[in-house]
Amino acid sequence: MLQIIRERAQGVFAWLIVGVIILSFALWGLNSYFSETDEGYQAALVNEEKVTVYEYRIAYSNEQARMQQMFGENFDIDLFEDQIKESALSRVIDNALLIQQATGEGMHVSDEQLAQRVQSIGAFMEEGRFSRAVYEQQISQAGESTAGFEYRIRRGLIADQLINGVIGSSFATPDEIALTVRLRDQEREIGYVTVPVEKFKKDIKVSDEEIQTHYDSNKENYKTQEQVILDYVELKVDGLLSGVALEEGELEDYYEEQKDRFITAEQRRARHILIELGDDDDAAKKKAQDLHAKAKAGEDFATLAKENSDDVGSANEGGDLGFFAKGIMDENFEETAYAMNVGDISEPIRSEFGYHIIKLEEIQDSTGKTFSEVKTEIEAEVRKKKAEKLYFDKVEQLANLAYETPDTLETVKIELGLDIKTSPSIGKRGGPGVFGNRKVADAAFSDDVLKETLNSEVIEIDSSHSIVVRLKEHKPAKIKELEKVKGQITTKLTNDKALEQAKAVAEGIEAKIKSGVAAEDAASEQEYRWNEKKWVKRDDSSIPREIVQAAFSMKRIDESKIDTKGVKINNGDYVLMTLSGVKDGDVANLSEEDKKSITEGIANASGVDSFTSMLKELKDQAEIKKFPGNL
Repeated sequence: MLQIIRERAQGVFAWLIVGVIILSFALWGLNSYFSETDEGYQAALVNEEKVTVYEYRIAYSNEQARMQQMFGENFDIDLFEDQIKESALSRVIDNALLIQQATGEGMHVSDEQLAQRVQSIGAFMEEGRFSRAVYEQQISQAGESTAGFEYRIRRGLIADQLINGVIGSSFATPDEIALTVRLRDQEREIGYVTVPVEKFKKDIKVSDEEIQTHYDSNKENYKTQEQVILDYVELKVDGLLSGVALEEGELEDYYEEQKDRFITAEQRRARHILIELGDDDDAAKKKAQDLHAKAKAGEDFATLAKENSDDVGSANEGGDLGFFAKGIMDENFEETAYAMNVGDISEPIRSEFGYHIIKLEEIQDSTGKTFSEVKTEIEAEVRKKKAEKLYFDKVEQLANLAYETPDTLETVKIELGLDIKTSPSIGKRGGPGVFGNRKVADAAFSDDVLKETLNSEVIEIDSSHSIVVRLKEHKPAKIKELEKVKGQITTKLTNDKALEQAKAVAEGIEAKIKSGVAAEDAASEQEYRWNEKKWVKRDDSSIPREIVQAAFSMKRIDESKIDTKGVKINNGDYVLMTLSGVKDGDVANLSEEDKKSITEGIANASGVDSFTSMLKELKDQAEIKKFPGNL
């Protein structure tokens, strides 16, 4: 079943739910489950199960990062603070409900399935293979234990089973498929004539009076942007690297501390057959012994696993578990596998999940790099780490100095040896380079900097780059003189008049068509060429998109009727089009592949609705207590 769920989890709708509803379990620390038990550390209580402030903070961080990615450097956290808090708390409460429901339904994940998931994570790969050393290093650097990480991954997989189980149980009816195809593949017969506005511009005159009138009525549209020029100092980790001194023996000591990173532990690849215990331990053991005897007698192990193993996650692969290092599998399983030679088949061994018969397929020996081979890499790392420490010390100094002498950057320059630089003119939307950062623009136009002419606080561009700005020159917004915008106004009024003339010509052609004149003749009388009728679909790209959109926005017409519509297209021209026919899509014309895709799409959409309803029902029935004062 897990394998089926995993396959379905590749669908767009399934991953939408996983991404939007489920918090990234891979970021939660073990402490979130075994500490902070005091009510003061709780973000919420869900059916008597605590949701810690730690979990909430991780959810908050994830939501903030998601919105930062969505809006880019223009993201202003202050504007979305309440929304982020509400979303983060809602997510962790949803997660708690889903885990409770899944475990209550008896869903579980075996050690083998957990191992497969962990070993498939790209961050733990080295040269295309799972590396135990990289795995432990990455988890350690994240500030937790492998046990905590695996605990969370297991819970995440359990939640996936519930989510994808609900989504995967939905289906599409024939009527739903037919309706979808009828609309998706609908075709409309259109013809059209384009009236170019350029044709009218040469004869258009715009008087000074018209320009003056437009200017007087629209002065706000012709204002300069408020701008500032800033003095600033910036501090970067990269700028500190050259000044970092390395002590004798420091690199070798670092190599010894990080040795696990540079030495890959031995890994083994095995197949197994799992016989679950069920209600009869003796019967399970007897079945395992019989399968062991068949394997030893020469029957194909992969075939035996595929036909008999209760671990469906690996059974379809002939019981293949891939490569694994020590510390991943069940203790008895691992001890047996690491005592075998390639080709050996073990006696049945017992774990909490049942009896396993193991066949060892391959051994990858431990490999490593000497100090001399990685010295350059280590030197760069050590230098970077020391520069980062120095950077954070200097950032603190920078903050203090900028605050203590708020009317100058000279003190910062002298004490920290930083150059005072001058920015280009920037507006409220920012400027080039670092001044495109939303936080910099906000600081530049803050009351402290703009009105009080004080130094800004330290602005963190990223984790290795900070700046402080102060006002050098302020350029208030002002209305541009008429002479400076006269050409701009002339162009606008010319375009407007040309469009009106083009529209009038099109309306004349339209009147002729409605009176019974053939569209080709009506256009020809005005010396325009009518584009012959053609059938188009919604995604047709052979004609301007605005025409297609207009065609499909028109009401359905009766057979033998014609309707018309005018539309301005992106290049400024005016188009008159006719709609003369509508043909619905037909399921009978679909390929099997396309029909399958549509069916799955409808089923997934229905599944999302079912999942949303289930989650709402869980919330309605749950006892939820929130602690906003702790957030």
